[in-house]
Amino acid sequence: MKKEAIITIVIIVVIFLAEYTTKNYTKQVFSKVENELNLLKEEILDDKNANNKEYLIKRTESIKEDWEKDNELLSYYLEHDELEKVNTQIVLIKGYLESDSLQDSIPDLEECIFILKHIQEKEAFNLKNIF
Repeated sequence: MKKEAIITIVIIVVIFLAEYTTKNYTKQVFSKVENELNLLKEEILDDKNANNKEYLIKRTESIKEDWEKDNELLSYYLEHDELEKVNTQIVLIKGYLESDSLQDSIPDLEECIFILKHIQEKEAFNLKNIF
């Protein structure tokens, strides 16, 4: 009986450590992407960058590449559909920038940030999500 109790406690500790680790990694990645998207939004709204379309496209491509790297690890424990929504939004943003529709990319930037926040809330370990 004592052996089973120790094994159960070890399993519970491992589960909580895994939850803590994945939560922190998710928070770190999402914060980084959210900050990058907010900076991109500010640069799009800044009049002096409006003529520098190539720079904005490169920034978006950089955000996309970073997201794809992080997406590989996130996909092990988060829903693929939710992560795919972020991928789609980033591609839409890049498409708007490439087609000279700078202002049209702002709603997709906002939606991408909203999706990131939604995933964090949905995956948070709290009573609301347990019940």
